[in-house]
Amino acid sequence: MKIWNKTVALYLRLSKEDKNESIDKQLKLLLDYLNNNGIRNYKTYIDDGYTGTNFNRPSFKKMILDIEAKLIDTIIVKDLSRLGRDYIKLGEFVEHYFPTHNIRFISINDNIDTQNDSAYNDILPFKSILNDLYAKDLSKKIRSSIKIMQNNGLWTGGCIPLGYKQSKKKKNKLIVNPKEKEIVEAIFSLALKLNTINDIKNELNKNNQPTLSKIRKNKNTLWSTTTIKNILNNEVYIGNLVQNKHQRLSYKYRVTINNPKAQWIKCNNTHDAIIDKDTFFKVQKKFNNKKINKTFLNNIYCFECKHKLSIRKGRNNKKYFCCNFYKNNLKNKCCTAHAFSYSIFIKEFFESIKENNIKLDKICKIEISKDKNVYIFLS
Repeated sequence: MKIWNKTVALYLRLSKEDKNESIDKQLKLLLDYLNNNGIRNYKTYIDDGYTGTNFNRPSFKKMILDIEAKLIDTIIVKDLSRLGRDYIKLGEFVEHYFPTHNIRFISINDNIDTQNDSAYNDILPFKSILNDLYAKDLSKKIRSSIKIMQNNGLWTGGCIPLGYKQSKKKKNKLIVNPKEKEIVEAIFSLALKLNTINDIKNELNKNNQPTLSKIRKNKNTLWSTTTIKNILNNEVYIGNLVQNKHQRLSYKYRVTINNPKAQWIKCNNTHDAIIDKDTFFKVQKKFNNKKINKTFLNNIYCFECKHKLSIRKGRNNKKYFCCNFYKNNLKNKCCTAHAFSYSIFIKEFFESIKENNIKLDKICKIEISKDKNVYIFLS
């Protein structure tokens, strides 16, 4: 029997889906193995609640660091699936990394011991593939179960939106959180009064209105325009659930991709609303009509010389339109010096199209005069 001079690493892992497993059961099995082999010097590495398809786990990474520091020379697990369920990465560790670092690997239930010349070691790749397929099949079942819940109007998301909490009686049912509700109402109230998302942000921060992070995690954060936009556009506040907007790239990777709108799952009247529909859609109309894409901005011209205006940044990162034709032909005096504030133009432009009931998609050209009057030319 080999005498262990260095520390033996006992690695234990449990994912949220491992219903028949437990850390205590794994630890008992490993400690029994140590006792039967007279091993006293060991260190325990535990990843509780981590999937086997991702090796980016805190205790696993700590164990690798200890290997690099030559503090351990043996790793013992209950079975291969505890080390991981990605057969490619698991193979890289067991077949390449461990041998090159003189690490002995033991999987008790699989009868695998890399120090011995055994037939059980030869079937390691096949066991790894089976463990990987199990993870793939489990992922499909979980995704299918989640979609059924979403179609039934049940909440399956991660972070619960501001203003709501989970019902104690029904885990996947949203109910109104009275304290947070007031903040949501304040945001929509400001949206009706103020002209821009930035104005709403400044007002919230000025009044020290607590953010979601401050309320739930006690983190001192400020309101951002992105957070406010997400709140103003979220139909959860009128009692609807819109889910399945994103999905994981694959069962092995936590990277998410956006689903096309056709795949979104929407259920109406699934919970109590915080904002009435009239208010919600007034806010939608007010702010969503202010979306301008780059193509649209490329169609803005100087009224004097009829050449395109470009957008530049000045002091304090403020944007403005300027006439490139004037700037490029200073000696010829083809145009006069002038610049137009981007923010003022946007404000006056939308007021103009609102007054004249003009649709954005009908506009093909805009000219700005020296006295900053907006001239709109239609297709």
